[in-house]
Amino acid sequence: MEQNYLMGEKDIQINALLTASAWNLKKMTEKPKEDFFVFIFRLLFH
Repeated sequence: MEQNYLMGEKDIQINALLTASAWNLKKMTEKPKEDFFVFIFRLLFH
């Protein structure tokens, strides 16, 4: 949040919303990846 290229109150809010959305999408993609590795591990070593 230190580099804010947008100016004004609304633009700061937009920047914060986009940052939070990107963070949440990153967290959402980690869970299926973990589940996939657990599935493969169980197939190979069960």
